[in-house]
Amino acid sequence: MTQDTIQLSELAAGDHALIAKMEENPHLCYLQCMGFCPGAHVEMIRRVSGGSLSIYRVDDADVALRQEAAAMISVRMEG
Repeated sequence: MTQDTIQLSELAAGDHALIAKMEENPHLCYLQCMGFCPGAHVEMIRRVSGGSLSIYRVDDADVALRQEAAAMISVRMEG
């Protein structure tokens, strides 16, 4: 991860970012099918009670991801 990127899991509610890079993981194909691909716009909508899940909007769809999966996705903040 470069200095201008952060993990998707670090976004706060309302933050917008561009996906920069995705680490190899067992869920990579599933995530890509859901729209999580380099260059895609993503918005962090909210954290679910308990904090282990977060809701992200990508490709006009709301997707819940566990923090572990979101930590494998690097993003660049949109200003």
